Amino acid sequence: MNKYIEPRLRRDFGGVITAYFDFLKGDHKNIFKVFITYNFIFIIILFLTNYLADTGLDALIALSNGSYLDQAMSGSLETSIAASAIGFVINVIVILLNASLAGVYLRLYERDGRNNPNYKEVFHFAKRKFRGMFLILLIGGIAIIPVSIVSVIAIIIPIVGVLIIFPIIMISYFTWIGMSMFSYAYDEHIDAVAAIGKGWEMLFSKYWKALGVSFISTVLIYLTSTLFQLLPALIIGFYSYNTAEDNLELEDNIFIKAIEFFFYAINSITGILTFFLIMFVMGYLYFNLHETKYNVFLKSRISKLGIENEE
Repeated sequence: MNKYIEPRLRRDFGGVITAYFDFLKGDHKNIFKVFITYNFIFIIILFLTNYLADTGLDALIALSNGSYLDQAMSGSLETSIAASAIGFVINVIVILLNASLAGVYLRLYERDGRNNPNYKEVFHFAKRKFRGMFLILLIGGIAIIPVSIVSVIAIIIPIVGVLIIFPIIMISYFTWIGMSMFSYAYDEHIDAVAAIGKGWEMLFSKYWKALGVSFISTVLIYLTSTLFQLLPALIIGFYSYNTAEDNLELEDNIFIKAIEFFFYAINSITGILTFFLIMFVMGYLYFNLHETKYNVFLKSRISKLGIENEE
């Protein structure tokens, strides 16, 4: 049986990242089960809307018929706009769903002190958080406006603005919103507005540690995700290198179009899964910062030892 990785221990910078990946190693099967069970339909819809937004309905029909003509590439503007709108709505739903699932998953994981929380119980508690999670997302969407303005001003500053100030601002923003979402999903007794304040408090309790853990962990997850997304491109590159067809023939090649279709499928899965996994990063980071500031878990262990000694 895989070892339970206590989320609430005080850890240094590297310890938080190590604990997170140890947690994934031990619970990856159950995490993926939760992910695929409640995201499957959204993955399919998002995949189709992304594909239609880029190529249009005619391209999908042509591909299913085994032909791919130039006129199919043109697609329909109306179809693309409609697909983009549907895709946006689905993306919002996916963010609400997966932020709630990740927070509740870690709540049950920490509550029971063992691996593999029941996926039905995870969703049972997660669905209660959708309304408040939407409010956090809405406030975060409003907050991005001044953040973007400051970021644009920072970019004007040569070198330092682009390479240092701009990344710090954006990482701070996404870490704040991520921990706010986790705080709301994890804590049964906190409202959405209080969760935003809690995320802000945790961010600045150990600011550079929060930014470092968030940045390093997110980069590692995105690099892994990118490797999967590169697979279709590598297949197309290998096929193009070993075929006698010219560029025009390759553009109309049904195999190439099928691989591109496969790329949209991989991209849809990895995009949602990446966000889901990043929310667990926010969880372990939140636990660590909270314990460092308040020593809640340490005090409970000391109290428990005191009771046992009295007995």
